[in-house]
Parts: sequence; structure tokens; C-alpha cells
Amino acid sequence: MLRSSISSTPRSRTAFVGLLLVGALALSGVLAWQVVDAGRSHEAVAHTAVKEQALFAAWEFGNNARRLIGEKLTKPGLDVVAVRGGKGPDRPLRYPESPEDWGYLVGGAESAGAFFRLELSTGELTLAGPEDPGLERWARTGLDVAEAMRLGYGWDPLLADPGDGLGWIAYRSFPEGESPERIFGFRLRPEALSIPLGYAFEDPALLPEALTDGRDNELLFSVAVRDADHAVLWRTPRAYSSSFVATDTMGARFAGLETVLTVNPAMAESLTIGGFPASRLPMAVGLLLLTGGLVAAAFYQLRREAELGRLRADFVSGVSHELRTPLAQIRMFAETLQLGRVRSEEERDRSLAIIVDESQRLTHQVENVLLYSRAERDALKVSREVLDLGCLVHEVAEAFEPLARKARCRLHVETAPGLEARVDGALVRQVLLNLLDNATKYGPPGQTVELGAGRAPGGRIVLWVEDQGSGIPREDRDRIWDPYYRLEEHRESAVAGSGIGLSVVRRVVEALDGTVRVEDGESGGARFVLELPATRGADGARRDGPPGRARVPRGASRPKEVSTSGDTPPPAADAAAPGTAARSVPGRPAEA
Repeated sequence: MLRSSISSTPRSRTAFVGLLLVGALALSGVLAWQVVDAGRSHEAVAHTAVKEQALFAAWEFGNNARRLIGEKLTKPGLDVVAVRGGKGPDRPLRYPESPEDWGYLVGGAESAGAFFRLELSTGELTLAGPEDPGLERWARTGLDVAEAMRLGYGWDPLLADPGDGLGWIAYRSFPEGESPERIFGFRLRPEALSIPLGYAFEDPALLPEALTDGRDNELLFSVAVRDADHAVLWRTPRAYSSSFVATDTMGARFAGLETVLTVNPAMAESLTIGGFPASRLPMAVGLLLLTGGLVAAAFYQLRREAELGRLRADFVSGVSHELRTPLAQIRMFAETLQLGRVRSEEERDRSLAIIVDESQRLTHQVENVLLYSRAERDALKVSREVLDLGCLVHEVAEAFEPLARKARCRLHVETAPGLEARVDGALVRQVLLNLLDNATKYGPPGQTVELGAGRAPGGRIVLWVEDQGSGIPREDRDRIWDPYYRLEEHRESAVAGSGIGLSVVRRVVEALDGTVRVEDGESGGARFVLELPATRGADGARRDGPPGRARVPRGASRPKEVSTSGDTPPPAADAAAPGTAARSVPGRPAEA
């Protein structure tokens, strides 16, 4: 019931937090879309403003063009034919022959072709100038255009295109109610428009200086003037290609000429206050991706937290089992002694030995948990002193012998002399006990567990523990040092454990400036190898045999190879050992 309560709470909290994260991601997506949409709207407004500026500039150009066409072509041309050439009814219409006769008509004879005068009362048409077979038809058609326009009184110029080229038609009205007397006009060559249209583009600014910053029109726009059939009559020397195009007409009185103005795309941004807004799409996408990454990381952490919660629950269960078993043994044999139920001194001594062994095992488990807790908080304290690790290995083997006997295993110890190192003896002892417990726990009954110490070629001291089990797969050799991790084949097994033994091993060895690794043993099992820095030269490195397989020091006896019948069940802890290991004495052999 307790485990169910522990495991269900994280799951419900994870689901709730997950929903919040998904909601935050969705909200971020909506906000990102709003940002992008607002940016697009702002950009559309700016583009619309530029198009409106272009439309105003086209309208301004049309005004300038109409004014300059009247000043440079219309009035001077009509003066030539009406004032000088035939104002009176009896005066003959003549073609101007000298530059003075042309008055101020821009281009002179190059601009105008033949001239005509049409008497409205008689329908008589008088022509002057180069022979032009189509001029008579053109002039009479122009009259229809003039009448259709219903022009006002007085001299009223009209630029008409009756279908056979452009021409100017003017007529004079008398007081209201009377008919015009005659119409004067001349045929205008289309190329004559280039001069006044060029002036209309070059001289006045088409937009206020506040927008153009004093730039010339040719840097901002290109203009083309088309006739009613969209044939281009004139254009600026430089033509731009842009999406900012405005079209305006000069009106029917000017033959429906059309102005097409295009904004220079490189200068379009300067025609709107504040310029074009920068695209917010990259920023929105970047923020959305960042939010998605953070949400993914949060989901991973939630999943990891849930997994760690499950592992901690297993850890609590394992530790509880590990502590309950020795406590039960201690209580049972203590009650047996208290009630006087022993039948002999031999049974009494055996009960006391079991109580001592189980209390040592219990103490070791407690210290293992404390070491792990300190390592997790980076509060691991190391008290270094110079020790003979060969003697320390024998002491550990001697202390572990009862537990090996319970696990129906044999210990085989190999050491070399002079293995002095400046280490924390209690921590090294805890590491070796953890590795021995791991070897007996996951190895087969009747195996021989090897414990040894020697020198590596570089002078470092090597400690190793090797079992005869099934070994550790290569893909799991990096993960076995993680807290609570167990191999797939052992997750559903009956072998109990807290799951922190190997994690404590790595943390302690790193605190001692050493390294630890696992490799294949000669018997096919797992071989855990520790390397620690030595305090003096690698004299023993030249001894026969591979590194870590040094000989037993002279005068030291090997520990007995223990073989038990297995009447007592094997320990359930990750590692079992005496609570406080005795300090090693250099040179003193330890008997197992």
C-alpha cells in the first residue's frame, strides 16, 4: 500500500505538469503566430503607404506634364497658326518659315507638322505646311472630338488622338449662345512630347522633401507615358522593376495619356516614416523552437524524475530488506541467548558470532548509505595517510571471509610487497568490500573470487576483484556506475540490493584521485580494476606476471580458501563487512 501511494503521486503530478507544459507550448505558438501576423500587418501598411506615395507622385507628375505641355507646345503652337498665321478671316494661313515665326514652340518645325484652319460656317479647310494626305480627315475628326468634349468659351486647347496620330485642336468661342467661328490647329509629332515631359520629371520634386530628403526624382522613380493603346510614347532613361507601381491618367483633354510611375526598390523604404519593419518570422520561429526545446527538456526531466522516484522507491525497499534481515538475525539469536535456550557452549559461541557478523553487516550497510549521501552532496571527507595496501587487502579478505563462507564462495588473494599509497584506509576498505559483496552476490555458488593488489607499468597501484559469473555486457559497462541501475538479467531476480554499491565505488575512487573500470575476467566473469597513485617509485612494476597479478609478499600467508555447506542463507546487502575496519599495519600479514 505504501509503495502504491509513493509511485502514484509522482505520476499524477507528472501528468499535471505535462499538461501545463503542453499548454505553455500551445500558448507560445499562438503568441508567435500573433507576432508574425502583426509583423505582416505592419509590413502591409508600410507597403500601402509607399504605394500611396507613388500614386501621389504619379498624379503630381501628370499635373506638371499638363502644365508644361501647355506652356511649351499648346500656347506657342496656337499663337503660330491663330495669331500670326490666320486670326482674321481674310488673312491667309501660312506655314511658319523662320525661327521667329515659330514663336516659343519647343522644337519648332521638328515638333509640329502641317497646320490647319477650319471655317465652321462654310466647312472650308485651309492647310499649310508639308503635304499630309491624312491631315484633312484628321482635322475634321478632331472637330468631332472637340464638340464632344463641350469645351468652354475662348481659346481652349485640346490634345486629341483621332486615330491617326496625336494633334492639337483649338477653337474660339464667341459670347454665350453664339457658335464658334473657326477652329485652328496643328498636327503634333509624338516625339515632341519628350521635351516637356522631361522637364516635368526633372525640375519639380514629385514628393515633399521631408520624405525624399532632397534626393532627385531619378533616384526615386522611373516614369513611362503611354497612349490610349498602351504604346509607350516616352520614358525616363532609367527604368526600375518593382512591386510599387502607380498609374494615373492625364484626362480626356490630353488624349487619355497615362502615367506609369515605378518606385526604385532600393529607395522604397525611405518613402515611409520609420521604414519597413524587419521580419519577425525568424525571431518568432527561434523563440518557438527554444520554447519547444525547453518543454522537451522539461518533459525529459519529468520522465527522469519519475524514473528516479521509482528507483528511489526500489532503493527504500531494498535497503529496508537489507537492514531487516540482519536485524532479524541479531534479534533472534539475542533472544535465544537472553532466554537461555542454548544447549552448549558451542551453540552459544555460534550465536554470538552470528550476532557480531550481522551487526558488522548492518553497520556496513549504514555506512554505505552515509557515504552515498555525502557523495551526492559533495561532502565526502578524505583523511589521507600512508598505508601498505597489500596488508589492507589481506585485512579486507579476513574480514569478508564469514560472508564469503555464507555465500558458498572461496577467496583467493594475491598481493605484492611495498604497495604504499597515501589514501584513506576506511574508504578503500569500503570500496573493496562493496566489490567483494557484488562478486559474491551475482556470481555462482562455489566460485572462487580473486582479490589482489599489484603495480601497473606506470608505477600506479592496482587493486582488482574478479568473479566467475556471467560478466557484464560492454553496452552496460558505463551505466553500472549510475545509482540504482541493475542489469536487465538481474532486474527481476531474487537477488536483493540497494543499488548504490558501485556508485559509491566510483565516487570514492575519484575522491582518492584514482580510476576504476570493469573488464572481462580470465574465467569469463567480471573483473573490477582500481588504479591509485603510489607514494614512491614503481619498483614492483618489473615483477613477473601481468599488472595487477603480483605475487604474495614473502612471509605472508594466503587466506584460506573457504568452502561452506551453505546452511546459513547468503547476505542480502550490496556489500557486507565490519563496521569499522582496523587500521592496517605495514608489514603485518593478515591470515584469512
